[in-house]
Amino acid sequence: MLKFLIPAVAAASLAILPTAVLAHVKLTASTPAANATVAKPSRIELKLSERLIAPTVKTEVIMTGMPGMKDHPPMKMAHTSQMGKDGKSMTLLLKKALVPGSYTVKWSAAGADSHRMGSEFSFKVK
Repeated sequence: MLKFLIPAVAAASLAILPTAVLAHVKLTASTPAANATVAKPSRIELKLSERLIAPTVKTEVIMTGMPGMKDHPPMKMAHTSQMGKDGKSMTLLLKKALVPGSYTVKWSAAGADSHRMGSEFSFKVK
């Protein structure tokens, strides 16, 4: 009887855990938004689904295309990252405002579940 009770209690415990505990960090919004065309930004805002573990945060801003230049090689853009007071947002402060072109933002971080997650999105600067 005991060998059936322990797995049943374990399964029931997992079923009642809040879904937030089992959830992974994901991007919920950004400025500029994915696929947007914007004027020359000097910062990029990321809003995430849960608090981040600060030492796990990694970000990249990459210029992937420039008007008039075919086969533009990817170029990393200098920036610093600041964690928001809520722990669920980040601001990427660019060393210089972005010039016209295509850009991809990549991020990765771990949340409370300690699983590193990440994604990327692209936008254009006019």
